[in-house]
Amino acid sequence: MLNQPKCHFLLSSLLFSLYSWNKATCSLGKGRDIWQQPQPDPTLKGQSFLHDTFPLGFLWGSGTSAFQTEGAWNQNGKGASIWDSFTHSSVSGSLDREAANVASDSYNRWEEDVKALEYLGVRSYSFSLSWPRLFPDGNARGQPNTATVKHYSYLIERLLEKKIEPIVTLHHWDLPQVLQEDYGGWKNETMVELFEEYATFCFHTFGSRVRYWLTMHNPYLVAVQGYGTGVHAPGEKGGPATSLTVAHNLIKAHAKAWHAYNANFRTTQKGKVSIVLGSHWVEPQRGKAIDASAELCQESIEAALGWFASPIFGDGDYPVSLKTKLGALLPAFTPEEKLWVQKTADFFALSFGPNNLRLGQSVISYGQTVTPDLRRLLGWIKLEYGNPSVLVAEGGWFSEATVGKEDTVGIYLMKSFINQVLRAIKLDGVRVFGYMAWSLVDGFEWNYGYSIRRGLFYVDFSQPNRTRSPKSTAQYYREIVNDNGFPSDETSQEPNTNPKPKPPLMCTEKSLLSADPLTMTQCSPAGLASCMSLALYAHGCSQTKQCWFLGGAS
Repeated sequence: MLNQPKCHFLLSSLLFSLYSWNKATCSLGKGRDIWQQPQPDPTLKGQSFLHDTFPLGFLWGSGTSAFQTEGAWNQNGKGASIWDSFTHSSVSGSLDREAANVASDSYNRWEEDVKALEYLGVRSYSFSLSWPRLFPDGNARGQPNTATVKHYSYLIERLLEKKIEPIVTLHHWDLPQVLQEDYGGWKNETMVELFEEYATFCFHTFGSRVRYWLTMHNPYLVAVQGYGTGVHAPGEKGGPATSLTVAHNLIKAHAKAWHAYNANFRTTQKGKVSIVLGSHWVEPQRGKAIDASAELCQESIEAALGWFASPIFGDGDYPVSLKTKLGALLPAFTPEEKLWVQKTADFFALSFGPNNLRLGQSVISYGQTVTPDLRRLLGWIKLEYGNPSVLVAEGGWFSEATVGKEDTVGIYLMKSFINQVLRAIKLDGVRVFGYMAWSLVDGFEWNYGYSIRRGLFYVDFSQPNRTRSPKSTAQYYREIVNDNGFPSDETSQEPNTNPKPKPPLMCTEKSLLSADPLTMTQCSPAGLASCMSLALYAHGCSQTKQCWFLGGAS
């Protein structure tokens, strides 16, 4: 049982039980109804921002991944991962070939990370275990690296001492290199059994102290960018057929791990297991018939999120639209596998950020508008999968590397995303029980290296001790956590769609960055376009540079 005050434990448990998923209510295809609903009018204050608080016991947290932050790439007997090999080779292109060897040095400075969590006042920390650090040869049937077991045990114990709940991911992309060499990595179905053995070891070793498990993080990017386009490790360019095979094996590996926990550990450990899935969001193209355009939007989301979510949260099979378009190219689940794969998640873990807007052209070439609307995506998940309980397991954006500790745009986006979650809960009835701000500290941002930053804490990579300092986003997130949202003197109700008009004023770049555009109501419809242009420019858009909203970051 968690070593934390009974009130917090009971509140979290009560909140989760209230949000428990009635799996029998799932009705695939209902998500398309979201596009029949009117979009909020951003010129109306009540629809653009909600002053209210989150449910009592809401699980605030932050997260990191092992490869991005741990460093210590060959310390204490750690084996090589596919990302070590990728960054050390010419396959990775322009990346510094030693860039991630130290990273944020969180393996050695984990206590500083715990202090950062204490500064934020959060009650949870999402982090990943390093498979090659635990098993240098990748084989979980053998002896683990005892130094690594002690390291993660110390981290978990310290978190519990500080009343911080560990949320543990088994696999965040850093596959042992030896498994890539011996089996071809996730292309080989043998990985399903190997992952089950690894997961079983982790459940057995750490599970008495962990209530929330995530089997893997955003498998879409592993399948597409790791084995399809070669942008990510292991850098293979196998195209769509290979990506589809990899995805098929990842889904089955997740299901194997869930069943292992369900059969052997759930009764005694009483934990929850899920998988982190990422998605973009799209809106109908103007001027098109709503029914036809909504259908295209549905297909777009099904091609990314539904690819993994429909088998796991739905009927055990891929979306009909994918099967129709891909035909024999798409691997098939047997009838027995469909029964075995479906409903293998205890809650819906969602990743939403720049990595999910960098999609393959086949996904976004529906003539639709890509937009970072987290509220609408949460509404789609509610309709499509029977209103499951949801953890936003990765929420946040990025800043250019040149942005220091004062990150005004980061605050703008943080406030936007978190308030979208609040509106989804309060106005739409979506059952979100937690939010992980990503990431806790600056780290190595995959194929973007150190050209962007995502941390709430600034890491000085030029210093050997990797000094951490809170950014303005950390200070702002701390306020949100302390207030449990955005309280006001008056209780917020359903937004008034007929407010008194105010004198319209044009927005300026100065007002966008110094004021709070999310609560501004002085934009006229014409001025709103100016606001949007400035907001996009602030995220890296220009006439000569592809917009970050569309290009994203990984």
